[in-house]
Amino acid sequence: MPKQRAISVIWNAEELKVWVVDGFDQYLDDFALELKGQLDDQRCPFGVILWPSARTLADYLAVQGVDLAPKKIVELGCGVGFLSSVLARLYPNADIFACDYEIGLGDFVERNAKEWAVSDRVHFRRVDWRKAPPAELLGDCDMVFGTDVFYDDSHILNLPGFAARLLKKGGTLTLADPKRYRFGKALEELQQFFQLESIHDEPCSLEQEGIEAFMIETGLREQKISILQLKYKS
Repeated sequence: MPKQRAISVIWNAEELKVWVVDGFDQYLDDFALELKGQLDDQRCPFGVILWPSARTLADYLAVQGVDLAPKKIVELGCGVGFLSSVLARLYPNADIFACDYEIGLGDFVERNAKEWAVSDRVHFRRVDWRKAPPAELLGDCDMVFGTDVFYDDSHILNLPGFAARLLKKGGTLTLADPKRYRFGKALEELQQFFQLESIHDEPCSLEQEGIEAFMIETGLREQKISILQLKYKS
């Protein structure tokens, strides 16, 4: 299990801790050794840090407020479980299923849920978007969320259909993405299953604790994050 460290995050006017990996570069080296250097697009080792998209969506949801009363919510590509803990705070009557392919992230999710006093309602599940959703989630979810989930072509091809299979009739998908070069293709694939309700940009300061150095090597101090709200075409 990788070593963890706590960073401070201000969310909804409250200072809270989020547990992330301690020593990201070393973690990547260890990850490469584990796979004997055979890295491919089916594995994504980057979930052990806290990304700007997750911070931005968490802040956006807190400001906008929530009107629905969902019972079952899924976060796809949950990473350390920061957004899942946020969702548990925002939706006190919902069970949150924090889903990711990398099984080692479960320790981070559980620790952060405990830190945020929502461990009774945040449940880690290891999922593979190339396969059928778990039976307990299939067609039974009110809402699905994801941040920074389009790293490669396999994600673009598999996530939209996987998310659709999770949702009930009228269910919603909310995504946050920094519009990398695959974004246009991802939007095309999403609209096979979903009606795009809204899309707009939100700023995220990169001068925050826990923002990794590689994200700001270009000298940028702010990143624009696109928030997409979509409705399942059931």
